Amino acid sequence: MMDLGLRNKRALVTAASRGLGLACARALGTEGARVAMTGRGIDSLEREAEAIARAGQTETLPMAMDLRDHASIARGCDAVLRRWGGIDILIANTPGPAAGPFLSIDRAAWQVALDMTLMPVIDLLHRVIPSMRANGGGRILCITTVGVKTAQPSMVLSNATRLAMTGIAKTLSVELASDNILVNTLCPGPIDTDRMVGLIDSTRREKGISREQAEAIWLDEVPLRRMGRAEDFGKLASVLVSDIASYVTGAALAVDGGKSRAY
Repeated sequence: MMDLGLRNKRALVTAASRGLGLACARALGTEGARVAMTGRGIDSLEREAEAIARAGQTETLPMAMDLRDHASIARGCDAVLRRWGGIDILIANTPGPAAGPFLSIDRAAWQVALDMTLMPVIDLLHRVIPSMRANGGGRILCITTVGVKTAQPSMVLSNATRLAMTGIAKTLSVELASDNILVNTLCPGPIDTDRMVGLIDSTRREKGISREQAEAIWLDEVPLRRMGRAEDFGKLASVLVSDIASYVTGAALAVDGGKSRAY
């Protein structure tokens, strides 16, 4: 196994009780990083954190955090800073918003999507960047969607809010370069997670088709003709926040089996 040099690095991974966030936390823990994991379901979070600590012979810190609540984000970040004296790595993962065509989504749904997907990232960045500056650098990785590279039908809330995240990350990669803070985004396509199961079910209901037909729609434009694996996504995330990727910033890397045709 390649040593990524992450032993004892202090990482904060949000929405880490399952899916891509959990995959990232596991990959970081395997490399010996100390991992603070947040989520709303503290029981499952504590079980996962214990398993990661045991497997990686490292320290984990499970914390309840409601990403829709600015105060909850502040308390969580401050707890990590008090415990470990800084945050070297932030993996900003937020829940995906509801699916549906544009005209089916009212103003209230847009506000929910902004408060659940975009604003938590802004709050996290405001809390974490000063610590990274004070400690001489850091790594920020935002998890978005392949929808920032190729529009996903009936996914306007995700496409739009994640595009805003992409703009923030790209801007920060320039603003924070002199502070040795690297900022990148990972843009997942169809990956075998609970979120993907929910999207397939939404397509099935919207179109009145079978689950197999709905899954085929999601994979129709994927040259590899399969779902991605969450564990592989997590491993790639751990590489991007390591010194191996010390010359990579401002990148938006698709992890989509070739679905996006953009360069």
